[in-house]
Amino acid sequence: MTRRSILVKDPIQLYSMAICPFAQRTRILLKLKGVEFDLVEMDPTRRMPDWFLRINPLGQVPVIRHGGIVLNESSVINEYVEDIFPSPGIFPAAPYQRAICRIMIDYANREFVPQLYRLLMNQARERDRELSEAALQTWRWVDDFLMRHNPDGTYLFDEAGFGMAELSYGPFFQRYCLNKYYRHFELPEEPGYSRAIRWRDAVLRHPTVIATGMSDEAFIKYYYDYSLGYGNGAIPAGHEASSFDPTIPLESRPMPPRPARVSAGDPEGSPRIQGAAIG
Repeated sequence: MTRRSILVKDPIQLYSMAICPFAQRTRILLKLKGVEFDLVEMDPTRRMPDWFLRINPLGQVPVIRHGGIVLNESSVINEYVEDIFPSPGIFPAAPYQRAICRIMIDYANREFVPQLYRLLMNQARERDRELSEAALQTWRWVDDFLMRHNPDGTYLFDEAGFGMAELSYGPFFQRYCLNKYYRHFELPEEPGYSRAIRWRDAVLRHPTVIATGMSDEAFIKYYYDYSLGYGNGAIPAGHEASSFDPTIPLESRPMPPRPARVSAGDPEGSPRIQGAAIG
């Protein structure tokens, strides 16, 4: 019996947070593969317990424990899950297409995701336009990449369908509602964006993305502190609790105030960013 066959029979524990987009990536993958797993929800507003820091000193989610193996970082975890549970394959079968898929995931991690959070957490209001343009540039990169590899299709590779690239972007496509609400961000419906928009809309319609995500209203309420420059459970001055606090029912929370759109004559804000995005 091979080591892989032994591991396939071992239970998977996934340490996650319901609000975490990186953990959502792995939850989507496990659902696509039909792999059962034990979900351990961590509280982002509490210090991570010592037992968790012993298995992951960074104190971040997602983390999986599987047959004595412990891994963190969503892209690494997902590659591992794909290798251990190869059917159904979520990466494209062709080596070249797998390489193209990895390029796209790498861009998400290096540029697309960080620009989303830079815009959302920005407190220097005079920089909103600059950061919005930087975010638009990441969407143009996605559009150009898709146009080069599958200009008339829906997914990155239609014959492969919804795959690793799609699940890597899906949680962040959902969270772009935050920049629409808090920073008045809009994607232009014009050439340079239309292919990316077609891909985004198909990804957002996928059942696994819907099942593992939340409504726009829920995201907006949970991420209110992020819009004030406070990440991962940090409590803004004058607030009694973090907007990430899972013990506060969403239905009891009012919709957070929506900042006014920044105009060219607005005075400078006071930049202050505390905390960081979940990794």
